[in-house]
Amino acid sequence: MEPFRSMVEKEYNPFNLRNSIEARLIQQELEKMHSNPSDDFKCLALTSNPYDWQFAIRGPNGTEFEGGIYHGRIQFSEEYPDKLPILTLLTENGRFKTQTEIGFSMNIFYPYPRVRDALYKLIELLPTYPDGALGSVEYDKEERRVLAIKSREAAPRYGTAERQKLIDEIHKYMLSKVPPVPSNGGGDIPLSSQNDRDGRQQDMVTKKRKRKQDINLIFGNTINADSCKQVGIFDFGKRVKSLWW
Repeated sequence: MEPFRSMVEKEYNPFNLRNSIEARLIQQELEKMHSNPSDDFKCLALTSNPYDWQFAIRGPNGTEFEGGIYHGRIQFSEEYPDKLPILTLLTENGRFKTQTEIGFSMNIFYPYPRVRDALYKLIELLPTYPDGALGSVEYDKEERRVLAIKSREAAPRYGTAERQKLIDEIHKYMLSKVPPVPSNGGGDIPLSSQNDRDGRQQDMVTKKRKRKQDINLIFGNTINADSCKQVGIFDFGKRVKSLWW
């Protein structure tokens, strides 16, 4: 049996007391989020470690992320609530690197940090461009839209069986709340935006080359009298204009 003095020291150890306070704060926040559920996000904590959560957020409406479902992980530290929890994304998204800590400014969570605030801030940051900030990527809008479509197809595979169960449960919930990704101008989004962009660039090169050939036909030495038959000054101007527009 453990000595009484050792039990007392363990019970009243300030470090253990602090951990107890942290655990209560974390549990209370999770309970509040469950009692007031949101269509914008979903959080669940691991039974084996209440300091470790899984979450998913929706892509913000009116952006290339709309309809997307983005999974991530929240890790609380021993300094919580003085120190913000670490948020990382597991779903490829075109804005943040996966499995990389996302930085937040403390002043947005004054007077104390809340996970709810952090998730709303993350949703707000998704459609922005970071200008090369650490932990970020800068995909174009079409690539981000393709990833938004892909994010709905299946939840990411990550971690233990316990964690995966939470991820799958969260994904099912978000699918029931988040509308499908809007179509692009009424048509389907190309599966490979990179190939599509390369194709457009090649079309531009071809058009420029064609314009140059047409201009040479008019102004170069190859033009002949038959090509100019019955062409007045106004018709000639229209013909030149048509080559550029």
